[in-house]
Amino acid sequence: MAGLVLDPEVLLNDPGYLMDVVIGHDPDDDSPGWRLLLLEDCDELIQGTQNHPAGSALARLLSLTDGMLGQGTRVLVAITTNEDLHRLHPAVMRPGRCLAQIEMGPFSPAQAASWLGRPAGFDAPVTLAELYALRNGHSPARSAQPLRTGGTGQYL
Repeated sequence: MAGLVLDPEVLLNDPGYLMDVVIGHDPDDDSPGWRLLLLEDCDELIQGTQNHPAGSALARLLSLTDGMLGQGTRVLVAITTNEDLHRLHPAVMRPGRCLAQIEMGPFSPAQAASWLGRPAGFDAPVTLAELYALRNGHSPARSAQPLRTGGTGQYL
């Protein structure tokens, strides 16, 4: 079952709304299938800053993944972030809670050409965001910082 959350800032701060999204209801579907809850760019939520307003939202997220709130639900939570692992709250990354960590590193020029289906025009590694810009006919903004090339596909 698919759904769309239009107000993500409210999702983890309103337990009733969160449960409506997680449990969902499709009158045309008799079998309760798995749901995917994708939380994109959740840097502030999972950084673990002390006394941050996102603290209760983080607690609800953790309860949803393996606490009482999530018992009996069939939901997988995928979180995207640009933060380094050492900046994430340890409770988010602990074994048993985080099933996999997948890092999308930069693409080599050959990989970029394969992804695009044509030469990308770069002689250095290129990010996925830059490839999307090229695919959509835009000129990608190149970062002044060198791209990291190690650690892709690390699993916990």
